This record gives sequence, C-alpha cells and structure tokens, in this order.
Amino acid sequence: MKKGTRGSTAWRARLPVVTIVVVSVAVLTTAVTGAAKPPPGIQEIPGGHWVYNSLLQAAFHIDGGTAGIDAQVAVPGDPGSQVVQGDTSGYVVGGTRITPFGKSDLTAGPPGVPPSGEVPVAVETAGGPYLVYRQAGRIIRLGDPPAPISAGGPVGDPVATAEGTLWLPRIASGLLCRLDRGADNVSSCPVALPGGHFGALTLVGDKLYFVDTSDGVVRAVESAGLGVPVPMGLGAGADLRTAANDVAGRVAVLDPARSLLHLVDPAPAPRRPITVPLPPGQYDAPVAAGSVVVVVNRTSGRLFTYDADGRQTDDKPLPPDGGTARVVRGEDSHIYVDGGQGAHVLVVAKDGKVTDVPVVPPAEKKDQPAAAQPAPGQGPVAPPADRRGEDGRPGQDTGTDRPGPAKPNPPPPPVTPPAVPASPPGAPPGVSATGEAGAVTVAWSAAPANRAEVTSYRISWAGGSRTVDGGTRRIRITGLANGTRYTFTVVAINKAGTGPGASASATPAAAAAAPALTVSNRGGTAALSWTRPDLGGGELVHYLVTGTGFAQQTVTGTSASYPGLTAGNSYTFTVRAVTRTPDGQTRQGQTASRTITVPAPTITISRGRDTSSENCHEPDCAEVNVTMKGFAPNTRYAIRLSSSSNTNVRTESTTTGADGSATYNELNYDVPGQTIWVSVETPDGRITSNRIRWT
Repeated sequence: MKKGTRGSTAWRARLPVVTIVVVSVAVLTTAVTGAAKPPPGIQEIPGGHWVYNSLLQAAFHIDGGTAGIDAQVAVPGDPGSQVVQGDTSGYVVGGTRITPFGKSDLTAGPPGVPPSGEVPVAVETAGGPYLVYRQAGRIIRLGDPPAPISAGGPVGDPVATAEGTLWLPRIASGLLCRLDRGADNVSSCPVALPGGHFGALTLVGDKLYFVDTSDGVVRAVESAGLGVPVPMGLGAGADLRTAANDVAGRVAVLDPARSLLHLVDPAPAPRRPITVPLPPGQYDAPVAAGSVVVVVNRTSGRLFTYDADGRQTDDKPLPPDGGTARVVRGEDSHIYVDGGQGAHVLVVAKDGKVTDVPVVPPAEKKDQPAAAQPAPGQGPVAPPADRRGEDGRPGQDTGTDRPGPAKPNPPPPPVTPPAVPASPPGAPPGVSATGEAGAVTVAWSAAPANRAEVTSYRISWAGGSRTVDGGTRRIRITGLANGTRYTFTVVAINKAGTGPGASASATPAAAAAAPALTVSNRGGTAALSWTRPDLGGGELVHYLVTGTGFAQQTVTGTSASYPGLTAGNSYTFTVRAVTRTPDGQTRQGQTASRTITVPAPTITISRGRDTSSENCHEPDCAEVNVTMKGFAPNTRYAIRLSSSSNTNVRTESTTTGADGSATYNELNYDVPGQTIWVSVETPDGRITSNRIRWT
C-alpha cells in the first residue's frame, strides 16, 4: 500500500513543513509488506494518467487499460495546467503555481511558485518526477521537499532511463549531461558532441542514443563518448524531430518540411528505414510507446497513430476544448492527448486505437444488491409482496387486492456544474526564438482562451515591445544588435485581462562574410590561402573548402592545397566560414570563389649564342635554348634533340624547379638547312617543341 502525501511549497526555497504521524508496529509492517488493505476512506489509485480540467478546477485520474475515470481531486490551478505524478503525490503545474495533492487521500496541499513562466517538460521517472524549464535552464525535482537544480544553461528535450538518470543535451555547448537519481546538481557532462553537430536524445529499450540530425546518423551514447555512427538513410536536416522513446526497436523521426514520418533502426547492421507520407500540415514531434507512434497535425487538428511497420491504425480529431492539446507518454506506457482545457482526453491503446474520454466526475458506486433477473422468455420479475395480517403476522396471499410492483425511486437529476466566468488567457505554449542577422523571429502556439477569445498577443524584450492580433503566431523583430542575447516574453490578452507570459531567448548573429581568397598553381598543385573574415558575431567552427573534382576539406587554419591538377583543365575553388551563434545554431557564411586554368606543358626552343665543340664546328655551331613550362615540379626529364635527318641527334637531361619550369642551353647544332626540334617524354605522352630551320 502507498500512502499519499501532500507536497511542499518550497519551489524557490524550502518552507517548514510539520507532519504528525502516529503509526503502530502492525500498521508499519503491513504498510511495508503490502499485506493489509488500505484503511477506510483511503483509496489506492493504480498507475495511469492524471489530467487537469481547468473548467471544473479538478484533477482526474484515467485508467489507461479501461479508458475510464476512477478518481478526482479538487485542486485550484491555472488554465492549461498539466499534471505530473510521482509515487505518492501528484502535482498540478501551471504558469503561476504548482499545487501538490495526495494520490491516496485525494487532498490538495498549498501551492508553490514555479521558477519560470515557460511551459516545462514533465518527466515521470524513478527518483522524480522532474520539471525541466529548457530555456531558463532550471530543473525542479518534485517531492517533499522539492529540489531546485541548475542545468547550467538552456537545454534541449530531456529523456530519463528506467533507473532514474535524467539526460539533458546542452546543444549550445555541445555536451550531453546527466542528473543522477537523488543528485542535487548536474555534476557530469561526460559526452561531447562533434563540433557544429546538433540533434536530440532518444531511448531504444533503455539504451540511450543521440540522433545527430546535422549529418543524418544515430549514435549510441557510451560511457566514453558516442558510438559508431549508423546512417539513418534520411539525409541531414535541422528541422528533424525525434521521439523520446522507440517504437518496437525503431526510432521515430519526423521531417516536418516534407511531411514524412521515418522509422529508423539504430542497430550497427540496420534494417532499411520505413517512410510514411503524412497529410500536409504543421506537425509536433512524434510520441512513441511500445509498438505505437503518434503524430499530431496542428493545421487540420487531427491525431494519427501508426504501428511499428508504419501502418496507420487510427485517425481522430483532437479534443474540442480550445487551447493547445498536449500529447504525453504516461507512466503506464500508454499515450494520452489532453485537451487544452482538460475537458477531454484521447487515450491511445497499445494497438493504436483511440478512445475519446470526456473528463467528468466518475459515477458513484452504491452498495446495493443486484436486482433479480427474469428467466428466458419471462417478463420483469417483481419482488414478492409482504402480506401481513392486522396482528403483524404473515398472512396468506388470497390473490385479491395484490399490490403492483414497487416503483423505483426516480434518479436524481444530473448536476450541472456552475458556469465558469471568463478569465485571462493561459501562457502561450511552444514559444521559440531564432536569431539571424540583426533580427530574431519569435513564434508561439495559441494560448488557452479561458472562455474569452484571445484578441491580441504582446511580445516584449529589453528595448521594446510589439502587439499583434490574436490570430498571429509569428513575428520578426528587426533592428537588434548582433552578438547580444535577447529574451522575448509573449503574453495573450482577452477581454478578461492579460495572461501569464512564456519566454524564449535568442542572439542575433549574421552569417560570416566571404574570406579574401587567393589561389595559385604550383607545379600541378593548387595552393589556397585566405584571410579570416568578419564572423558576424558568431564563433568560428571551421572553414569548408571545395575544389572542382576534389573532396571537400574541413580546416581550421587559413590555407589548403589540392595536388594532382591536370594540365589544360580549369578548376574552381571556394572557401566559406562555418560559425556557431551564441544560441548554438550552426550557420554557413558567404562563399569566396576563384577559378584557375592549369596550362598544358610547353617546350619552346630558339637559336642561342655561337659555340663549338668536338662534334659541332664553327661558323654554323650554336647553342639550342630550351624553355620548359607546366611540367611536374622537381622532376628530372630527358631532353631529346631531333632534326629532319636524325631523330635523335643528342639526348641530355634537366630537372624542373618547384614551379614545374626549366631552362636548358647545353644542346648545340651546326647543320644548315635542317629543321630541328626538342621533345620530352612524360607519363601523359611525349611533348614536342616548336620547330626552327637552322641557318
């Protein structure tokens, strides 16, 4: 038996809590062993899912196996609140308060104040539950007392293993960090990502993987770092969205730009990925449990479920509550879709079928004996009449004046909850900020209206604010300083007032300028050099260097070379800087480009100064000047002198310099009227000079 406890108010700082407990030895023994039934008035709530109905101001428990509501607890809370549960307590989590309640005694405790107005990611795991405020970089481990924990900066979506280790990706700093069960700080970031890489964490079974969307691979997270990359077969993409859990051993990856759902195998010898085309629209990240994966199309307002082979198993509209529906994986491994006001929940069974459950108080069960049932072919069975005489003793049934069947009491009229007046909107969910050159784009989803239409949204930051109409979900803020971090807060407004804000931060940064590039040909090798460009407020990751017909190079210096140029061909070389913005975004800079043409090897001869030797006589003897260009550098070549009457007058040799050129004037000739030339044998064939007539 588990006995529920009320939570503490110490979300920012621990407040004193006084609890008086009187437990006998017998009760303590049975509480530990589970040998006794719960005491009268205490319910034992099984695992499942809790949802908060903001209209009724109550949390309701849903049994995932039966898709039925079996408990409720009155809890004051914010519109659009979510419920997260631990072993003994549940917590209604909103933008302005976190209210605990006991799961056994079904009573609410005093509320506490959350560390941020943003919508946190709730993680139900051993040692938790946890609330992760990603933009604020804060974690709350709920309990008595709660523990505030710093994540060391903004983090991506967390995942938790079965034993209670919480993993947090710090994408901006390229680290994967862990919060061990029971720890009060993130003391270890044992895995470093490759420079400039980004992605998400996921669990396959209980093994942790990093889905590297920057190069389209998945890697196991090992104790010493990342494992061998396994290609997903999808290509790279910054917008790829990954489920936090596997679907029957496959990782669900959503490509929102192309409306495709991929199911990929992370094994070293992977099965071919399964690709499922989705209807056009705007999609959230997929949610997987067991052999079911769920995707939500926000544009059409529909929910789709698929099995591990990519076959669609159901298609249902989202709950008609208003506000933004929330898809969660329950601690019982069922998937639940809470309506924006918590008035409906879609329960996804393990076969993918979806049941719409209205969130209303469960029917009361009365301890009454079952009514008698008629035998086949008979009418209704009435209870026997009690015939008594005037003296009170049982009388005989004479068959006359027999009263008819007793009329049942009419059922009580249904209780209609009182109308709830309009209240200010809830916090806009899904607030994001993306920096660019001198600007930031802020986006959000519809805020819970709370029974009055949202008429406008106000976006504020240090230095300004903007107000847009209630149908707008995105705004581009310009005129910002590159390299300066801005925090943007979005609030919704209706006729009842202004709701709580949700925030996101971004740092504008321009793409790097083009480097000043020079390229020269040094004897068949392209030598590239450049100057470091203006990085636009970002941090240099590396340079990407390309050359026609050559593999791309990644270098951190300011020079590169490409040997093996072919004479007579033209080559185009490019260099661009890759930078990382202060928000961790990778950005490619402007490209510098240069084209060079490699000249074909040439030999030029001319008559030089007069000379004489044993075989060359005055006055017709003179040197033959030989000039070679475009040959391989530092290479020894044989030079053959030929004439119209002798194909090999003389052969001598010379060596080219570092630029592939050479001059030679030690050949001589003395036969007037003959035509002479020089030739050189190369691996690509014989190169022949111009021809001159000897006079």
